[in-house]
Amino acid sequence: MSKLRVALAGCGVIARQHLRGYQQCGRATIQALVDPNEESAKDLAKLIGGETPKIFKDLNEALEWGEFDAIDIMTPHDLHYDHALLSMKANKHVILEKPMAINKRQCDKLLKAISDHEKNNKKVFMVAENSQFWPEVVKVQEIIDSGRIGDIYFARTTYWESSVNSPFEKRVSEDEHWEFMPSRVGGGLLMSGSCHWLRPLRMWLGEVDEVVGTVSESSWSAMPEGFETQAQALLRFKNGKTACFQGLLADHACSNTPFFQVFGTKGEVTIGGTFMGSVKVFDKEHPEGESMGPAQGYFESFPPEIDAFVSATLDNKPLAADAMYCSGEPRIAWAIYRSLQSKRWEKVWEEN
Repeated sequence: MSKLRVALAGCGVIARQHLRGYQQCGRATIQALVDPNEESAKDLAKLIGGETPKIFKDLNEALEWGEFDAIDIMTPHDLHYDHALLSMKANKHVILEKPMAINKRQCDKLLKAISDHEKNNKKVFMVAENSQFWPEVVKVQEIIDSGRIGDIYFARTTYWESSVNSPFEKRVSEDEHWEFMPSRVGGGLLMSGSCHWLRPLRMWLGEVDEVVGTVSESSWSAMPEGFETQAQALLRFKNGKTACFQGLLADHACSNTPFFQVFGTKGEVTIGGTFMGSVKVFDKEHPEGESMGPAQGYFESFPPEIDAFVSATLDNKPLAADAMYCSGEPRIAWAIYRSLQSKRWEKVWEEN
């Protein structure tokens, strides 16, 4: 059985989740690790076992060596655009962590390059949005499709992380970690963790047409200036449905507000407000809520995400979402930023 030869670019926290996905898939080998911090690459190599992959400090060096079929780009946001172009130029299959770009100009140019890459080079380009594969999100989609809660008319989502109980190894320190630098992230909360909460809304309710919102920087005092830690927005979908989006990063304890609530004409379905939150259905027969079984959890979204990429490259299996669709989350974020300035509804897909 042929295996996909992969290079991992960026050896931080998410790389460990992607590596777990490749290991569970069993149809890929890790040929190279790329990170300017050699110690990070060596630490990740210890988790691989077997023959140690080659380690590079620079992506150009890895691409020049080139003994791999695909590259998994998990570098800081501001490097996504350049790293994606370099990888396509080297004729590699690409899986690129979200967001695909930090501004619209980069996004539009990258979409054109991806289209040419797929058409001319016959290579796969996948934007990694793991929420598409989150088991509880998939379960909610199944419940909606079954008609159990009737016709969907509204949803509410709350993304929150607390310094007290966040499962992520995020930090604000003297070395200015890139995850909290607006110029590198492309903004703040909206362009980091909370955009993962937008994909399920689009899966369940349809495509977003316009948004109105606001952001602020008041909930985590240690964050650098320009990195919003709060965001609130109303989303109006092309089919007329609406949703409320809230995001929060807090340097204090928070209650377990549900991550998602979806309302239909016959009831409501929720995902609990932890990364191991389970699915509950509230309807006439179960007004107090019926549990849909134990949660698999947010982090179990990564293995099926990686399996989808490997299957696309080895089996020509269609991707769940193409690059244009995956530009939707950053476009929503940019529209919210514009709304903050214009103080009015802003179109998500309208040319600006």
